Amino acid sequence: TYTKEAFEVFEVLWLQRKLCDVEIEIAGEGSIKAHRIVLAALSPYFRAMFTSDLKESQMEKIPIHGVGFHTMGKIIKFAYTGRIKVEESNVCQLLPAANMLQVQHVSHACCRFLEHQLEPSNCIGIADFALQHGMMGLYSLASCFIEQHFPSVSRLEEFLSLPYGRLVTLLRKDELYVRCESEVFDAVVRWALHDEENRRMHLEPVLQAVRCHFLAPHFLQEQLRSCAIVRSHQRCCDYLSKVVQDLTVHRKYSCCHERCPSVPCVLYVAGGYLQRSLGAAECYSAATESWTVLPDLPIGRSGLASAFLAGRFYVAGGRVLRPPRELGDDTSAVHCYDPAQNEWIECKPMGVPRHRLAMGVLDGRLYAVAGSHGKDCLRSAERYDHEKDAWSPVASLMHPRFGLGVAVVRRLLYAIGGCNGSYKLSTVECYNPETDCWSTLTPMKIARSGAGVVSLGNRIYVIGGFDGRGQVNIVERYHTETDTWEMVAPLKTKRSALSAAVLDGKIYALGGFDGQEYLSSVEVYDPENDTWSTAPQMPTCKSGHASASSRAPCIAHGIT
Repeated sequence: TYTKEAFEVFEVLWLQRKLCDVEIEIAGEGSIKAHRIVLAALSPYFRAMFTSDLKESQMEKIPIHGVGFHTMGKIIKFAYTGRIKVEESNVCQLLPAANMLQVQHVSHACCRFLEHQLEPSNCIGIADFALQHGMMGLYSLASCFIEQHFPSVSRLEEFLSLPYGRLVTLLRKDELYVRCESEVFDAVVRWALHDEENRRMHLEPVLQAVRCHFLAPHFLQEQLRSCAIVRSHQRCCDYLSKVVQDLTVHRKYSCCHERCPSVPCVLYVAGGYLQRSLGAAECYSAATESWTVLPDLPIGRSGLASAFLAGRFYVAGGRVLRPPRELGDDTSAVHCYDPAQNEWIECKPMGVPRHRLAMGVLDGRLYAVAGSHGKDCLRSAERYDHEKDAWSPVASLMHPRFGLGVAVVRRLLYAIGGCNGSYKLSTVECYNPETDCWSTLTPMKIARSGAGVVSLGNRIYVIGGFDGRGQVNIVERYHTETDTWEMVAPLKTKRSALSAAVLDGKIYALGGFDGQEYLSSVEVYDPENDTWSTAPQMPTCKSGHASASSRAPCIAHGIT
Protein backbone atom coordinates (compact mmCIF):
# COMPACT_ATOMS: atom_id res chain seq x y z
CA THR A 1 0.00 0.00 0.00
CA TYR A 2 1.03 3.60 -0.43
CA THR A 3 1.24 4.22 3.34
CA LYS A 4 3.52 1.22 3.82
CA GLU A 5 5.75 2.28 0.93
CA ALA A 6 5.89 5.86 2.22
CA PHE A 7 7.07 4.76 5.66
CA GLU A 8 9.65 2.49 4.08
CA VAL A 9 11.02 5.60 2.35
CA PHE A 10 10.91 7.52 5.66
CA GLU A 11 12.94 4.73 7.26
CA VAL A 12 15.55 4.82 4.48
CA LEU A 13 15.85 8.61 4.76
CA TRP A 14 16.19 8.28 8.55
CA LEU A 15 18.90 5.63 8.29
CA GLN A 16 20.75 7.83 5.79
CA ARG A 17 20.26 10.88 8.07
CA LYS A 18 18.68 12.79 5.16
CA LEU A 19 16.06 15.54 5.50
CA CYS A 20 16.15 15.16 9.29
CA ASP A 21 14.96 18.37 10.94
CA VAL A 22 15.17 17.61 14.66
CA GLU A 23 17.69 16.04 17.02
CA ILE A 24 16.60 14.32 20.25
CA GLU A 25 19.28 14.74 22.90
CA ILE A 26 19.71 12.37 25.83
CA ALA A 27 21.91 14.10 28.40
CA GLY A 28 25.31 12.52 28.74
CA GLU A 29 24.52 9.69 26.28
CA GLY A 30 24.14 11.15 22.82
CA SER A 31 21.54 12.33 20.34
CA ILE A 32 19.29 10.83 17.66
CA LYS A 33 18.28 12.64 14.48
CA ALA A 34 14.71 12.28 13.22
CA HIS A 35 11.91 13.90 11.22
CA ARG A 36 9.41 16.09 13.07
CA ILE A 37 6.51 14.87 10.94
CA VAL A 38 7.23 11.22 11.79
CA LEU A 39 7.55 11.91 15.51
CA ALA A 40 4.37 14.01 15.42
CA ALA A 41 2.56 11.02 13.92
CA LEU A 42 4.06 8.78 16.62
CA SER A 43 2.48 10.40 19.67
CA PRO A 44 0.43 13.32 21.00
CA TYR A 45 3.47 14.26 23.09
CA PHE A 46 5.61 15.13 20.06
CA ARG A 47 2.65 16.45 18.09
CA ALA A 48 1.93 19.03 20.80
CA MET A 49 5.63 19.84 21.10
CA PHE A 50 6.04 20.62 17.40
CA THR A 51 2.69 22.28 16.61
CA SER A 52 2.23 24.54 19.63
CA ASP A 53 3.87 27.76 20.75
CA LEU A 54 6.30 25.85 22.93
CA LYS A 55 9.92 26.86 22.48
CA GLU A 56 10.72 23.27 21.42
CA SER A 57 8.76 23.86 18.22
CA GLN A 58 11.57 26.15 17.05
CA MET A 59 14.51 24.20 18.45
CA GLU A 60 16.67 21.94 16.32
CA LYS A 61 18.02 20.06 19.34
CA ILE A 62 15.51 18.98 21.96
CA PRO A 63 16.64 17.51 25.30
CA ILE A 64 14.54 14.64 26.66
CA HIS A 65 14.94 13.72 30.32
CA GLY A 66 13.91 10.50 32.05
CA VAL A 67 14.48 8.22 29.05
CA GLY A 68 17.66 6.27 28.34
CA PHE A 69 19.49 6.57 25.03
CA HIS A 70 18.93 2.97 23.89
CA THR A 71 15.28 3.08 24.95
CA MET A 72 14.74 6.33 23.04
CA GLY A 73 16.40 4.75 20.02
CA LYS A 74 14.00 1.80 20.09
CA ILE A 75 10.98 4.09 20.33
CA ILE A 76 12.15 6.32 17.47
CA LYS A 77 12.90 3.25 15.36
CA PHE A 78 9.34 2.09 16.08
CA ALA A 79 8.09 5.43 14.71
CA TYR A 80 9.57 4.51 11.32
CA THR A 81 9.06 0.73 11.24
CA GLY A 82 6.02 0.00 13.40
CA ARG A 83 8.05 -2.84 14.96
CA ILE A 84 9.57 -3.20 18.41
CA LYS A 85 10.92 -6.20 20.29
CA VAL A 86 9.78 -6.21 23.89
CA GLU A 87 11.91 -8.44 26.10
CA GLU A 88 12.44 -9.13 29.77
CA SER A 89 15.65 -7.09 29.56
CA ASN A 90 14.01 -3.91 28.24
CA VAL A 91 10.34 -3.89 29.26
CA CYS A 92 10.97 -2.06 32.55
CA GLN A 93 12.60 0.80 30.61
CA LEU A 94 10.28 0.79 27.60
CA LEU A 95 6.95 0.97 29.44
CA PRO A 96 7.62 4.11 31.53
CA ALA A 97 9.28 5.79 28.53
CA ALA A 98 6.35 4.96 26.24
CA ASN A 99 3.94 6.25 28.87
CA MET A 100 5.85 9.50 29.29
CA LEU A 101 6.07 10.03 25.53
CA GLN A 102 2.44 8.88 25.04
CA VAL A 103 3.37 6.15 22.56
CA GLN A 104 0.32 3.98 23.14
CA HIS A 105 1.23 1.19 20.74
CA VAL A 106 4.49 0.56 22.59
CA SER A 107 2.77 0.83 25.98
CA HIS A 108 0.22 -1.77 24.90
CA ALA A 109 2.95 -4.04 23.53
CA CYS A 110 4.75 -3.87 26.89
CA CYS A 111 1.55 -4.63 28.77
CA ARG A 112 0.79 -7.60 26.54
CA PHE A 113 4.30 -8.90 27.12
CA LEU A 114 3.95 -8.59 30.90
CA GLU A 115 0.52 -10.23 30.81
CA HIS A 116 2.09 -13.30 29.21
CA GLN A 117 4.89 -13.25 31.78
CA LEU A 118 2.52 -13.39 34.75
CA GLU A 119 3.27 -16.25 37.11
CA PRO A 120 3.06 -16.74 40.88
CA SER A 121 6.66 -15.64 41.43
CA ASN A 122 6.31 -12.21 39.77
CA CYS A 123 2.64 -11.22 39.76
CA ILE A 124 2.88 -8.95 42.81
CA GLY A 125 5.87 -7.13 41.30
CA ILE A 126 4.07 -6.71 37.98
CA ALA A 127 0.99 -5.36 39.76
CA ASP A 128 3.14 -2.82 41.62
CA PHE A 129 4.96 -1.83 38.42
CA ALA A 130 1.68 -1.39 36.53
CA LEU A 131 0.17 0.74 39.30
CA GLN A 132 3.31 2.88 39.52
CA HIS A 133 3.04 3.70 35.82
CA GLY A 134 -0.73 4.08 35.66
CA MET A 135 -1.38 0.99 33.54
CA MET A 136 -4.66 0.12 35.21
CA GLY A 137 -5.61 -2.60 32.75
CA LEU A 138 -2.41 -4.50 33.47
CA TYR A 139 -2.79 -3.80 37.19
CA SER A 140 -6.28 -5.31 37.18
CA LEU A 141 -5.08 -8.41 35.35
CA ALA A 142 -2.14 -8.88 37.70
CA SER A 143 -4.36 -8.35 40.75
CA CYS A 144 -6.83 -10.90 39.42
CA PHE A 145 -3.96 -13.34 38.88
CA ILE A 146 -2.84 -12.88 42.49
CA GLU A 147 -6.36 -13.52 43.75
CA GLN A 148 -6.93 -16.59 41.59
CA HIS A 149 -3.57 -18.19 42.42
CA PHE A 150 -3.25 -17.13 46.03
CA PRO A 151 -2.12 -20.51 47.46
CA SER A 152 0.86 -20.59 45.09
CA VAL A 153 1.62 -16.87 45.31
CA SER A 154 1.59 -16.93 49.11
CA ARG A 155 4.53 -19.36 49.26
CA LEU A 156 6.91 -17.14 47.31
CA GLU A 157 9.26 -14.28 48.11
CA GLU A 158 7.16 -11.41 46.74
CA PHE A 159 4.28 -12.30 49.04
CA LEU A 160 6.51 -12.86 52.06
CA SER A 161 8.01 -9.39 51.50
CA LEU A 162 4.66 -7.59 51.38
CA PRO A 163 4.32 -4.71 53.84
CA TYR A 164 1.65 -5.06 56.52
CA GLY A 165 -0.87 -2.70 54.92
CA ARG A 166 -0.70 -4.33 51.50
CA LEU A 167 -1.10 -7.76 53.06
CA VAL A 168 -4.24 -6.82 54.98
CA THR A 169 -5.77 -5.27 51.86
CA LEU A 170 -5.11 -8.47 49.94
CA LEU A 171 -6.44 -10.78 52.67
CA ARG A 172 -9.68 -8.82 52.96
CA LYS A 173 -10.56 -9.36 49.32
CA ASP A 174 -13.68 -11.40 48.64
CA GLU A 175 -12.07 -12.56 45.41
CA LEU A 176 -9.28 -14.68 46.93
CA TYR A 177 -9.60 -18.17 45.45
CA VAL A 178 -8.68 -20.76 48.06
CA ARG A 179 -9.81 -24.33 48.56
CA CYS A 180 -10.10 -23.71 52.28
CA GLU A 181 -9.64 -20.66 54.49
CA SER A 182 -6.84 -22.57 56.22
CA GLU A 183 -4.70 -21.72 53.17
CA VAL A 184 -5.08 -18.04 54.08
CA PHE A 185 -4.31 -18.70 57.74
CA ASP A 186 -1.19 -20.67 56.86
CA ALA A 187 -0.06 -17.87 54.52
CA VAL A 188 -0.33 -15.36 57.38
CA VAL A 189 1.82 -17.54 59.63
CA ARG A 190 4.47 -17.87 56.89
CA TRP A 191 4.44 -14.09 56.38
CA ALA A 192 4.82 -13.41 60.10
CA LEU A 193 7.66 -15.91 60.51
CA HIS A 194 9.52 -14.37 57.54
CA ASP A 195 10.35 -11.36 59.74
CA GLU A 196 9.08 -12.38 63.16
CA GLU A 197 10.78 -9.62 65.14
CA ASN A 198 9.14 -6.80 63.17
CA ARG A 199 5.84 -8.47 62.35
CA ARG A 200 4.66 -9.85 65.69
CA MET A 201 3.02 -6.50 66.46
CA HIS A 202 0.88 -6.80 63.32
CA LEU A 203 -0.18 -10.42 63.80
CA GLU A 204 -3.54 -9.77 65.49
CA PRO A 205 -4.96 -7.35 62.88
CA VAL A 206 -3.63 -9.56 60.09
CA LEU A 207 -5.33 -12.63 61.59
CA GLN A 208 -8.55 -10.64 61.84
CA ALA A 209 -8.39 -10.22 58.06
CA VAL A 210 -8.55 -14.02 57.79
CA ARG A 211 -12.13 -15.33 57.77
CA CYS A 212 -11.54 -17.50 60.82
CA HIS A 213 -15.24 -18.24 61.28
CA PHE A 214 -14.98 -20.43 58.17
CA LEU A 215 -12.25 -22.56 59.73
CA ALA A 216 -12.92 -25.80 61.58
CA PRO A 217 -12.62 -25.64 65.39
CA HIS A 218 -10.18 -28.54 65.38
CA PHE A 219 -7.90 -26.57 63.02
CA LEU A 220 -7.97 -23.48 65.23
CA GLN A 221 -7.44 -25.52 68.38
CA GLU A 222 -4.41 -27.12 66.77
CA GLN A 223 -2.97 -23.65 66.01
CA LEU A 224 -3.54 -22.61 69.62
CA ARG A 225 -1.68 -25.73 70.76
CA SER A 226 1.21 -25.94 68.34
CA CYS A 227 1.78 -22.68 66.42
CA ALA A 228 4.52 -20.96 68.41
CA ILE A 229 4.05 -17.45 67.03
CA VAL A 230 0.31 -17.57 67.78
CA ARG A 231 0.84 -19.03 71.25
CA SER A 232 3.30 -16.27 72.11
CA HIS A 233 0.76 -13.55 71.32
CA GLN A 234 -1.94 -13.43 74.01
CA ARG A 235 -4.35 -11.20 72.07
CA CYS A 236 -4.18 -13.58 69.10
CA CYS A 237 -4.92 -16.49 71.42
CA ASP A 238 -7.88 -14.63 72.91
CA TYR A 239 -9.25 -13.78 69.47
CA LEU A 240 -8.96 -17.33 68.12
CA SER A 241 -10.41 -18.79 71.32
CA LYS A 242 -13.43 -16.51 70.89
CA VAL A 243 -13.87 -17.73 67.31
CA VAL A 244 -13.69 -21.36 68.48
CA GLN A 245 -16.37 -20.63 71.07
CA ASP A 246 -18.62 -19.03 68.45
CA LEU A 247 -18.22 -22.05 66.19
CA THR A 248 -18.73 -24.74 68.82
CA VAL A 249 -21.97 -23.20 70.09
CA HIS A 250 -23.09 -22.75 66.45
CA ARG A 251 -23.65 -19.06 67.04
CA LYS A 252 -24.86 -16.96 64.15
CA TYR A 253 -22.17 -14.50 63.12
CA SER A 254 -22.35 -11.54 60.77
CA CYS A 255 -18.73 -10.41 61.04
CA CYS A 256 -17.79 -11.94 57.70
CA HIS A 257 -19.13 -13.86 54.75
CA GLU A 258 -17.73 -16.50 52.45
CA ARG A 259 -15.29 -15.41 49.79
CA CYS A 260 -16.68 -14.97 46.28
CA PRO A 261 -13.83 -15.49 43.82
CA SER A 262 -14.23 -14.05 40.32
CA VAL A 263 -14.00 -17.59 38.97
CA PRO A 264 -16.89 -19.31 37.16
CA CYS A 265 -19.02 -21.74 39.15
CA VAL A 266 -19.41 -25.23 37.75
CA LEU A 267 -21.64 -28.17 38.60
CA TYR A 268 -20.42 -31.76 38.49
CA VAL A 269 -22.68 -34.78 37.89
CA ALA A 270 -21.65 -38.43 38.06
CA GLY A 271 -23.18 -41.90 37.92
CA GLY A 272 -26.88 -42.70 37.82
CA TYR A 273 -29.20 -45.25 36.30
CA LEU A 274 -30.65 -45.71 32.80
CA GLN A 275 -31.41 -49.40 32.21
CA ARG A 276 -28.08 -50.02 33.93
CA SER A 277 -25.72 -48.26 36.31
CA LEU A 278 -23.88 -45.42 34.58
CA GLY A 279 -20.28 -44.33 34.81
CA ALA A 280 -20.88 -41.10 32.90
CA ALA A 281 -19.70 -37.82 34.40
CA GLU A 282 -20.40 -34.30 33.18
CA CYS A 283 -19.71 -30.72 34.14
CA TYR A 284 -22.09 -27.77 33.65
CA SER A 285 -20.92 -24.17 33.38
CA ALA A 286 -23.50 -21.55 34.30
CA ALA A 287 -21.36 -18.89 32.58
CA THR A 288 -21.60 -20.58 29.17
CA GLU A 289 -24.81 -22.56 29.86
CA SER A 290 -23.13 -25.63 28.42
CA TRP A 291 -22.24 -29.18 29.43
CA THR A 292 -18.82 -30.82 29.10
CA VAL A 293 -18.31 -34.58 29.17
CA LEU A 294 -15.72 -35.73 31.72
CA PRO A 295 -13.87 -39.05 32.02
CA ASP A 296 -16.13 -41.88 33.15
CA LEU A 297 -16.20 -43.06 36.73
CA PRO A 298 -13.91 -46.07 37.30
CA ILE A 299 -16.97 -47.92 38.62
CA GLY A 300 -20.37 -47.09 37.15
CA ARG A 301 -23.06 -47.01 39.83
CA SER A 302 -26.39 -45.52 40.83
CA GLY A 303 -27.68 -44.43 44.22
CA LEU A 304 -24.29 -42.91 45.00
CA ALA A 305 -23.61 -39.72 46.95
CA SER A 306 -21.28 -36.82 46.25
CA ALA A 307 -19.73 -33.68 47.69
CA PHE A 308 -17.04 -31.18 46.75
CA LEU A 309 -14.11 -30.85 49.14
CA ALA A 310 -10.66 -29.23 48.89
CA GLY A 311 -10.83 -28.74 45.13
CA ARG A 312 -12.05 -32.26 44.32
CA PHE A 313 -15.40 -33.86 43.50
CA TYR A 314 -15.92 -36.92 45.71
CA VAL A 315 -18.38 -39.73 45.00
CA ALA A 316 -19.06 -42.60 47.36
CA GLY A 317 -21.07 -45.81 47.50
CA GLY A 318 -23.93 -46.79 45.24
CA ARG A 319 -25.08 -49.96 43.54
CA VAL A 320 -23.69 -51.59 40.41
CA LEU A 321 -26.59 -52.76 38.23
CA ARG A 322 -26.20 -54.32 34.80
CA PRO A 323 -28.89 -55.64 32.45
CA PRO A 324 -30.90 -57.71 32.96
CA ARG A 325 -32.08 -55.99 36.14
CA GLU A 326 -30.64 -58.19 38.84
CA LEU A 327 -30.20 -57.15 42.46
CA GLY A 328 -26.70 -55.85 41.82
CA ASP A 329 -23.87 -55.27 44.22
CA ASP A 330 -23.66 -52.43 46.70
CA THR A 331 -20.25 -50.83 46.91
CA SER A 332 -18.16 -49.02 49.48
CA ALA A 333 -15.93 -47.54 46.75
CA VAL A 334 -14.91 -43.89 46.93
CA HIS A 335 -13.36 -41.91 44.09
CA CYS A 336 -12.55 -38.25 43.63
CA TYR A 337 -12.30 -36.27 40.43
CA ASP A 338 -9.45 -33.76 40.21
CA PRO A 339 -10.53 -30.98 37.79
CA ALA A 340 -6.97 -29.69 37.40
CA GLN A 341 -5.72 -33.10 36.23
CA ASN A 342 -9.00 -34.20 34.60
CA GLU A 343 -8.78 -37.62 36.20
CA TRP A 344 -10.45 -39.84 38.80
CA ILE A 345 -8.45 -40.95 41.83
CA GLU A 346 -9.27 -43.97 43.95
CA CYS A 347 -9.67 -43.21 47.65
CA LYS A 348 -9.98 -45.33 50.76
CA PRO A 349 -13.34 -47.15 50.64
CA MET A 350 -15.98 -46.62 53.29
CA GLY A 351 -16.20 -49.07 56.15
CA VAL A 352 -19.61 -50.28 54.94
CA PRO A 353 -21.07 -50.62 51.42
CA ARG A 354 -23.87 -48.06 51.11
CA HIS A 355 -26.58 -47.61 48.48
CA ARG A 356 -28.86 -44.56 48.41
CA LEU A 357 -26.77 -42.91 51.11
CA ALA A 358 -26.28 -39.17 51.58
CA MET A 359 -23.10 -37.18 51.98
CA GLY A 360 -22.16 -33.74 53.31
CA VAL A 361 -19.10 -31.69 54.23
CA LEU A 362 -18.60 -30.54 57.81
CA ASP A 363 -15.38 -29.00 59.16
CA GLY A 364 -13.51 -30.00 56.02
CA ARG A 365 -14.46 -33.65 56.32
CA LEU A 366 -16.90 -35.84 54.41
CA TYR A 367 -19.77 -37.49 56.23
CA ALA A 368 -21.38 -40.57 54.66
CA VAL A 369 -24.77 -41.09 56.24
CA ALA A 370 -27.09 -44.13 56.39
CA GLY A 371 -28.24 -45.83 53.15
CA SER A 372 -28.87 -49.51 52.54
CA HIS A 373 -26.69 -52.59 52.14
CA GLY A 374 -28.50 -55.39 50.39
CA LYS A 375 -31.77 -55.78 52.29
CA ASP A 376 -30.50 -53.99 55.39
CA CYS A 377 -31.49 -50.41 56.09
CA LEU A 378 -28.59 -48.61 57.76
CA ARG A 379 -28.39 -46.00 60.47
CA SER A 380 -24.61 -45.90 60.75
CA ALA A 381 -22.51 -42.94 59.64
CA GLU A 382 -18.81 -42.41 59.04
CA ARG A 383 -16.41 -39.54 58.50
CA TYR A 384 -13.59 -39.17 55.94
CA ASP A 385 -10.39 -37.20 56.48
CA HIS A 386 -9.07 -36.38 53.00
CA GLU A 387 -5.61 -35.45 54.31
CA LYS A 388 -5.18 -38.89 55.88
CA ASP A 389 -7.32 -40.77 53.33
CA ALA A 390 -9.03 -42.49 56.24
CA TRP A 391 -12.59 -43.20 57.40
CA SER A 392 -13.71 -43.35 61.02
CA PRO A 393 -17.15 -44.10 62.50
CA VAL A 394 -19.32 -41.43 64.11
CA ALA A 395 -22.55 -41.75 66.07
CA SER A 396 -25.33 -43.67 64.34
CA LEU A 397 -28.62 -41.99 63.49
CA MET A 398 -31.58 -42.54 65.77
CA HIS A 399 -33.53 -44.21 62.95
CA PRO A 400 -32.32 -46.23 59.94
CA ARG A 401 -33.05 -44.71 56.54
CA PHE A 402 -32.05 -44.80 52.88
CA GLY A 403 -32.97 -42.46 50.05
CA LEU A 404 -32.45 -39.56 52.47
CA GLY A 405 -30.79 -36.21 51.91
CA VAL A 406 -28.35 -34.24 54.05
CA ALA A 407 -27.43 -30.57 54.33
CA VAL A 408 -25.00 -28.62 56.51
CA VAL A 409 -25.80 -25.26 58.09
CA ARG A 410 -23.57 -23.55 60.69
CA ARG A 411 -21.63 -26.74 61.41
CA LEU A 412 -24.72 -28.86 62.03
CA LEU A 413 -25.53 -31.75 59.70
CA TYR A 414 -29.20 -32.41 58.97
CA ALA A 415 -30.46 -35.82 57.76
CA ILE A 416 -33.89 -35.48 56.20
CA GLY A 417 -36.57 -37.89 54.96
CA GLY A 418 -35.88 -41.18 53.24
CA CYS A 419 -37.37 -44.62 53.72
CA ASN A 420 -36.93 -47.22 56.47
CA GLY A 421 -37.89 -50.18 54.28
CA SER A 422 -41.53 -50.08 55.33
CA TYR A 423 -42.66 -46.50 54.80
CA LYS A 424 -41.47 -43.07 53.73
CA LEU A 425 -40.10 -40.72 56.36
CA SER A 426 -40.71 -37.09 57.15
CA THR A 427 -38.42 -37.10 60.17
CA VAL A 428 -35.37 -34.89 60.56
CA GLU A 429 -32.27 -35.60 62.62
CA CYS A 430 -29.45 -33.19 63.38
CA TYR A 431 -25.83 -34.16 64.08
CA ASN A 432 -23.68 -32.03 66.39
CA PRO A 433 -19.95 -32.73 65.95
CA GLU A 434 -19.18 -31.33 69.42
CA THR A 435 -21.28 -33.98 71.17
CA ASP A 436 -21.18 -36.67 68.46
CA CYS A 437 -24.93 -37.02 68.92
CA TRP A 438 -28.06 -36.88 66.80
CA SER A 439 -31.23 -35.09 67.90
CA THR A 440 -34.72 -34.91 66.40
CA LEU A 441 -36.24 -31.77 64.92
CA THR A 442 -39.60 -30.78 63.49
CA PRO A 443 -40.51 -33.20 60.66
CA MET A 444 -41.32 -32.19 57.10
CA LYS A 445 -44.93 -31.73 56.10
CA ILE A 446 -44.70 -34.45 53.41
CA ALA A 447 -42.92 -37.77 53.99
CA ARG A 448 -40.79 -38.84 51.04
CA SER A 449 -37.61 -40.46 49.82
CA GLY A 450 -35.41 -39.77 46.81
CA ALA A 451 -35.70 -35.99 47.18
CA GLY A 452 -32.99 -33.48 46.39
CA VAL A 453 -31.74 -31.72 49.52
CA VAL A 454 -29.54 -28.60 49.61
CA SER A 455 -28.76 -25.73 51.95
CA LEU A 456 -28.72 -22.10 50.85
CA GLY A 457 -27.85 -19.56 53.50
CA ASN A 458 -29.43 -20.69 56.75
CA ARG A 459 -32.25 -22.54 55.01
CA ILE A 460 -32.63 -26.08 53.71
CA TYR A 461 -34.66 -27.04 50.65
CA VAL A 462 -36.19 -30.48 50.08
CA ILE A 463 -37.10 -30.89 46.42
CA GLY A 464 -39.38 -33.47 44.80
CA GLY A 465 -39.12 -37.13 45.75
CA PHE A 466 -41.43 -40.17 46.06
CA ASP A 467 -44.17 -40.18 48.72
CA GLY A 468 -45.14 -43.86 48.42
CA ARG A 469 -47.89 -43.21 45.91
CA GLY A 470 -45.96 -41.44 43.21
CA GLN A 471 -43.43 -38.80 42.31
CA VAL A 472 -44.07 -35.32 43.70
CA ASN A 473 -43.13 -31.79 42.67
CA ILE A 474 -43.42 -30.46 46.21
CA VAL A 475 -40.64 -28.24 47.55
CA GLU A 476 -40.34 -27.51 51.27
CA ARG A 477 -38.05 -25.00 52.92
CA TYR A 478 -36.72 -25.43 56.44
CA HIS A 479 -35.70 -22.47 58.60
CA THR A 480 -32.87 -23.69 60.81
CA GLU A 481 -33.16 -20.74 63.20
CA THR A 482 -36.84 -21.32 64.00
CA ASP A 483 -37.11 -25.09 63.36
CA THR A 484 -40.08 -24.53 61.03
CA TRP A 485 -41.09 -25.69 57.57
CA GLU A 486 -42.91 -23.90 54.76
CA MET A 487 -43.96 -24.72 51.22
CA VAL A 488 -42.39 -22.82 48.34
CA ALA A 489 -43.00 -22.90 44.58
CA PRO A 490 -43.27 -26.48 43.26
CA LEU A 491 -41.16 -27.98 40.49
CA LYS A 492 -42.54 -27.79 36.98
CA THR A 493 -42.01 -31.57 36.63
CA LYS A 494 -42.63 -34.23 39.26
CA ARG A 495 -39.44 -36.17 39.86
CA SER A 496 -37.72 -38.48 42.33
CA ALA A 497 -34.18 -39.88 42.50
CA LEU A 498 -33.01 -36.49 41.25
CA SER A 499 -29.93 -34.63 42.39
CA ALA A 500 -29.76 -31.03 43.55
CA ALA A 501 -26.97 -28.49 43.95
CA VAL A 502 -26.51 -24.76 44.53
CA LEU A 503 -24.85 -22.70 41.82
CA ASP A 504 -24.46 -18.91 41.92
CA GLY A 505 -27.11 -18.52 44.60
CA LYS A 506 -29.69 -20.61 42.75
CA ILE A 507 -30.80 -24.21 43.21
CA TYR A 508 -30.50 -26.71 40.37
CA ALA A 509 -32.72 -29.82 40.29
CA LEU A 510 -31.30 -32.31 37.80
CA GLY A 511 -32.76 -35.37 36.12
CA GLY A 512 -34.56 -38.09 38.04
CA PHE A 513 -37.59 -40.26 37.28
CA ASP A 514 -41.11 -38.91 36.75
CA GLY A 515 -42.91 -42.26 37.15
CA GLN A 516 -42.72 -43.16 33.47
CA GLU A 517 -39.49 -41.78 32.04
CA TYR A 518 -35.96 -41.05 33.10
CA LEU A 519 -35.25 -37.35 32.83
CA SER A 520 -32.44 -35.20 31.50
CA SER A 521 -34.24 -31.93 32.19
CA VAL A 522 -32.88 -29.37 34.63
CA GLU A 523 -34.87 -26.83 36.62
CA VAL A 524 -33.45 -23.78 38.40
CA TYR A 525 -34.98 -22.18 41.48
CA ASP A 526 -34.57 -18.48 42.21
CA PRO A 527 -35.13 -18.01 45.96
CA GLU A 528 -35.58 -14.25 45.63
CA ASN A 529 -38.53 -14.60 43.27
CA ASP A 530 -39.73 -18.05 44.40
CA THR A 531 -39.82 -19.26 40.80
CA TRP A 532 -38.53 -22.22 38.79
CA SER A 533 -37.13 -21.93 35.28
CA THR A 534 -35.45 -24.36 32.90
CA ALA A 535 -31.76 -24.74 32.14
CA PRO A 536 -29.94 -26.71 29.41
CA GLN A 537 -30.66 -30.39 29.90
CA MET A 538 -28.02 -32.94 30.85
CA PRO A 539 -26.34 -34.90 28.03
CA THR A 540 -28.12 -38.10 29.14
CA CYS A 541 -31.32 -39.06 30.93
CA LYS A 542 -30.69 -40.57 34.36
CA SER A 543 -31.88 -41.06 37.91
CA GLY A 544 -30.01 -41.97 41.06
CA HIS A 545 -27.04 -39.81 40.08
CA ALA A 546 -25.07 -37.42 42.29
CA SER A 547 -24.07 -33.79 41.87
CA ALA A 548 -22.09 -31.05 43.60
CA SER A 549 -20.90 -27.58 42.67
CA SER A 550 -17.72 -25.59 43.08
CA ARG A 551 -15.51 -23.00 41.42
CA ALA A 552 -13.63 -23.96 38.29
CA PRO A 553 -9.92 -24.55 38.95
CA CYS A 554 -7.42 -21.78 38.15
CA ILE A 555 -4.38 -23.04 36.28
CA ALA A 556 -1.25 -21.06 35.39
CA HIS A 557 2.04 -22.52 34.24
CA GLY A 558 1.03 -25.90 35.64
CA ILE A 559 0.27 -24.48 39.09
CA THR A 560 -3.25 -24.81 40.52
